[in-house]
Amino acid sequence: MMTEILRERCGGEWVRRLDGWWRCLALEEVVPAARALKEGGARFATLLVRPVDGGLQVSWHWDLGGTLLSLRATVAGDAVLPSLGDLWPCTDWAEREARDYYAVSFSGRETTPPLMLREGDAPGVLLPGRNA
Repeated sequence: MMTEILRERCGGEWVRRLDGWWRCLALEEVVPAARALKEGGARFATLLVRPVDGGLQVSWHWDLGGTLLSLRATVAGDAVLPSLGDLWPCTDWAEREARDYYAVSFSGRETTPPLMLREGDAPGVLLPGRNA
């Protein structure tokens, strides 16, 4: 499916950048947009989290025929993100890594066991002000 049609199905305003197409959205829009990307044949690539101004910037990335399609949300540091594990089981590792490094919680997951940390270690080792 062409990226233009898929972006229309996802809705919202998409911005063309050198690295692909980007859409900023609210958390409640993530799962419906992700579902449309899956139905359109996009492949999940990765989830990235980074601290910004007391919160977190979260971006989910997909590939469709060599074109990057990215969704981005800026949230409070204690926000609960929607899990995409029901749509893409491969998101499990990315979500667990986000939990380990940035103490991100995900709704729709029964558990989020550590990926890189030992059982019992406090999550959020890459948050500003934390000693790793």
